[in-house]
Amino acid sequence: MKTGMLSYKNLGGYGSVVQQKGKGGKANAILDYLNKTSLIILPAAFLLGRISLLGGLMPFGIALYAATLGLNINRIMISVAIFAGMLTTGATIQLYTAIVAMLLFNAINIPFKKSLGSPLRIGIIAFAGVLVPEMVLTYLQGFLMYDVIKSFINGFIIFALVFVFKNVLEVLGNPSRRYSLTNEEILSIAIACALAVGGLGSWSILGVSIRNILCIIIILVFSFKTGSGNGAAIGVIVGTVISISSNSSPLIIASYAFCGLLSGILRNMGKIGSCVGVLMGNALLTFYTNGSTEVLVFLYEIIVSIVIFMLIPEKAMDSVVAKFDKSLAARGDKKGYSLRIKEITVEKLNKFSQAFGEMARTFEEISETKAITEKHDITAIFDRVADRVCKDCSLCAHCWEQNFCNTYQVMFKIVEKLDGKGWIEQKDIPQYFLERCERVDEFVKAVNNVFELFKVDMVWRSKIGESRGLVSQQLKSMSTIISNLANELNTDISFKDELENQIVLELTKAGIKNADAVVYENKYGKYEMTLTYRGCGGKRSCISSVEKIISDIVGRKMVKEGSECGLNSKTNTCTIRLAEEEIFKVITGVARMAKEEKHVSGDNYTFLNTGDGKYIGALSDGMGTGHKACMQSKATVNLIEQFMESGFDKDTTVRLINSILVLRSTDDSFATIDISVVDLYEGEVEFCKVGAAPTYIKREEYVEIIKAASLPAGILSDVEVELIHKKVGSGDFVIMLSDGIIDAFKDCQDGVKEVQNLLQAMDSKNPQKIADDLLDAALSHCPRKEPVDDMMVLVSKIWRPK
Repeated sequence: MKTGMLSYKNLGGYGSVVQQKGKGGKANAILDYLNKTSLIILPAAFLLGRISLLGGLMPFGIALYAATLGLNINRIMISVAIFAGMLTTGATIQLYTAIVAMLLFNAINIPFKKSLGSPLRIGIIAFAGVLVPEMVLTYLQGFLMYDVIKSFINGFIIFALVFVFKNVLEVLGNPSRRYSLTNEEILSIAIACALAVGGLGSWSILGVSIRNILCIIIILVFSFKTGSGNGAAIGVIVGTVISISSNSSPLIIASYAFCGLLSGILRNMGKIGSCVGVLMGNALLTFYTNGSTEVLVFLYEIIVSIVIFMLIPEKAMDSVVAKFDKSLAARGDKKGYSLRIKEITVEKLNKFSQAFGEMARTFEEISETKAITEKHDITAIFDRVADRVCKDCSLCAHCWEQNFCNTYQVMFKIVEKLDGKGWIEQKDIPQYFLERCERVDEFVKAVNNVFELFKVDMVWRSKIGESRGLVSQQLKSMSTIISNLANELNTDISFKDELENQIVLELTKAGIKNADAVVYENKYGKYEMTLTYRGCGGKRSCISSVEKIISDIVGRKMVKEGSECGLNSKTNTCTIRLAEEEIFKVITGVARMAKEEKHVSGDNYTFLNTGDGKYIGALSDGMGTGHKACMQSKATVNLIEQFMESGFDKDTTVRLINSILVLRSTDDSFATIDISVVDLYEGEVEFCKVGAAPTYIKREEYVEIIKAASLPAGILSDVEVELIHKKVGSGDFVIMLSDGIIDAFKDCQDGVKEVQNLLQAMDSKNPQKIADDLLDAALSHCPRKEPVDDMMVLVSKIWRPK
């Protein structure tokens, strides 16, 4: 990644404090400077000055000195710290090389003093600055090829390390950057820390190597908190630096890497598991390579490291590791509480779905008892008639006890007559029963009365059974909705960590402070992101620049969702959502007219962008005209809008609306449903039609008719939903209309075909004009130019911005 020079103002104001202070405050300014920078950089410079490799090369201090060029850091103090470190190792010739190289470096940079140097230029100058004194020494020593190669190697190492130390100094100079580090910066910091630890050399306390202890602690911390992969990587870096900066065997690299790997694998056992992993890794690898039990790192050094590691609080380790491992910072703990909450939520939703499903089955079973109920209630007719007429009759015992079978046969014959005629007369009763019965007139009247009550009762029972079936459908729909929500929650969201880091880095470079980003890929494969940063005070000047920066990074056109400002005035932070810009746009025109002199139209419509790349147009025609039809269609349109915007699928939406219309009242409550859903990314349209008039797609060459045969919603308790898919392109029109438009062309042989011909003849590109012209054409075919029914035309133009 390209590394730019930090401007003076971006370095935390270390030097500006001194310049702004008066004479009386210079001591405080110097103390403030030392507290902020020297506490880290000066000790690091001293340790880096101590490291030597390849038989006497000491390039690390010179590279650090070169990397400080252009930064607000006292370079004299840095050079003194480097020289002091070199002197502690007894360096003489290397000290001469460093002094001359630094002087030449400053001299070559004099022409560029007023400009900030790029890492490439600084690296080249540093390479040239160190090569001159090295070649002079090589000449004095006989100009051996070995010395020439060693001199070039020294220069190349310094050239490469300039980029490493530049990354580290950039992070140190901008504290807010420490929470959005790139992979290059993390690697640079790891190398710099490992080099600084290597500078400790053979220093020891009571025979225990400080360098080895720090290396083991670093491996333990990172493997324990971030896993085996990062633990092994840290082990490789630490082992490599220790190996090349000391007389240690190269096997130390494998030892540290293997220790980090096993420590990370056993971290599920806690700190003790990670410690056992280090012990096992070092012992096993040493025994395998040497064939003995002598460890590469002394056992007592590992034990001391383990004791210190066990005493370090986990919060302290999290605060350090989270700066390098963003996934750990986002997770916040190693127990996965957020994952557990997700699992509990999904489990609860699935249980709710099962409960609604069971309730739906129960209502469905209850609603299917009509046949059994009818057989049972036929005998109830006999009991009621006998109770009303025969109970106090003197011949009751004769009819219902002595001649029970004959009486029941008569009653069944009477029921047959009732089923055919709906009532009975005396002539419908068998003659032998008439001759025996003393209350024939009362008997006929009672039978007719009870049967009438029975029919009313059966009608209401049928209504209740139908209502139970509709409730069953609604409960099934609710079960499906909750189940789909559980599945959606249970889907692993693909967060883009690398992209988040890059976005925060670029926003910070652009001067947008305290930036944070959350980027993920939705189920449609499109990027969505939430950005938080310090606000601009409501001026909205940041939106265009943020959209441009994000679009350049992602490689896709990203736009802000909604038009409102995301500023929180209390915290002065902005929170905005960005989504991929839709490929297609839709603009809609509407024309409608109520029947005759009525002020209210029975046709209603809606169109909206759901925000997930879908554009919905919907039209509903209520039964009849006037206020009642308007209320029916308005309720249907409102439900479509609410359900579709909430993410319900079209099948569930239509079934719920149908069941609501059926249950709404005892009166007939019918309404057509006509829905068109445009995919603004793919250019596809999905049509859902329930009792609706045909829809037309006007293309450049021809007009296509979309129609489906079905009854309006609210007539039948169950409705069949047919979905039709069509492809559209830029410049196409989707024309939805009510049946009042088609009915206006009754004088034509085929009204549907006539509308198609009219649309084919129109050459306007304005959807509102097409809607107006079609309505005017329909009116011109009506008697006395007055509409015979409510009329509505909804025209949506689909176009692709260039």
